[in-house]
Amino acid sequence: KNMGLKNSEHISRIVVNPKDPNIVYVAAQGPLWAPGGDRGLYKTVDGGKTWERVLGFSEHTGVSDVVLDPRNPDVLIATSYQRRRHQWTMIDGGPESGVHRSIDGGKTWTKLTGFGTEELGRVGLAISPVNPDVVYAVIEAANSKGAIYRSADNGVTWERRAEYNHGAMYYGTLVADPHNVDRFYSMNVIIQVSDDGGRTLRDLGTRSMHVDNHIMWVDPSNLEHYLVGNDGGLYRSMDRGQT
Repeated sequence: KNMGLKNSEHISRIVVNPKDPNIVYVAAQGPLWAPGGDRGLYKTVDGGKTWERVLGFSEHTGVSDVVLDPRNPDVLIATSYQRRRHQWTMIDGGPESGVHRSIDGGKTWTKLTGFGTEELGRVGLAISPVNPDVVYAVIEAANSKGAIYRSADNGVTWERRAEYNHGAMYYGTLVADPHNVDRFYSMNVIIQVSDDGGRTLRDLGTRSMHVDNHIMWVDPSNLEHYLVGNDGGLYRSMDRGQT
């Protein structure tokens, strides 16, 4: 059933309040080839019948990611992404890109700092199911200053952990492991995994599978069981990514 936001064109994340399923947040990046549309962070409190934009910027900037604290779903972290495609160029990032935090369900926001001095591009987030005080961010930044950042206080302050440039704007997605607070996965040509909170990353396994990975699910009841969606289709592993 179509629940609206028909002019969003690109939706990167939908999160549901675990204490009230009628409260839903949608991160809408908006059109690629044109300005305007439904872009920003939208919230519904009636299961999608009506929507309110709770975080918005300009006609060129949308919201590329959002996470919420499962212990207190009024605490949100969202990332804005200034982006515009033309036939002759790609404007990938700008002064309106950033990381923002709300503690009142999206009514008010604080723009977070600590991500260097370069203008940002796409930013991906992952909040740890093991300890939601730990949040990871993959930062695309100008002049090859991209990096992995980690917060230990639920997104209030951030520490740069490692240089990391994921390249194309259609990556920039992190998945937090549901078994180990220090383990997360970064979607890329080959999936990258860290076991030390982002200080180092390495290729995941020796998989015989297609490249260009975009989404991953880790079974919370079985740490060996993965599902991965990439340009080649849907893949399954029962041995933690080895095959």
